[in-house]
Amino acid sequence: MADDVETYLAGFPAETRERLEALRWIVREECPRAVEGVMYGMIGTKLNGHPLVYFGGFAKHIGLYATPTGHEAFAEEFARYEQGKGSVRFPLAEPLPSALIRRVIAFRARTVGEALPAIGAPATRALAGIGVTQFDQLRGRTARELLALHGFGPKALRILREAGARIADE
Repeated sequence: MADDVETYLAGFPAETRERLEALRWIVREECPRAVEGVMYGMIGTKLNGHPLVYFGGFAKHIGLYATPTGHEAFAEEFARYEQGKGSVRFPLAEPLPSALIRRVIAFRARTVGEALPAIGAPATRALAGIGVTQFDQLRGRTARELLALHGFGPKALRILREAGARIADE
């Protein structure tokens, strides 16, 4: 099994690799903050430490895993494709539905982007205590303010910053 995305891609015929590369570019355009890696034997992306989408190449299709909410929200549009548990299969014999995939990834980015990164239960409770339950609610907060919260420490601050939170140092 490949440890990195480039090695994973190198194992496919040109046609499959081109489709996987196209998916990578769509993810990058729709969600530039997404972190990419090989997860579960395919390309996986995360946003704020939460799964965004997974996708992989197979003998006759490209599989897209946008679970759970991506499949529910696009069930009608996915109905024309073969599906597996939590996946939709785009046949190699048909053009990749780039516009649909773009909408799915944009939807997942909005949904996942609202969630706070996994910073630990005490830090999450501390933020909830001041009304911060979504990522965008961190805007305008300072490091001093957050570090003064009981249960919120330097590690939680580092994780939030790594996820792209703009927290002022003062």
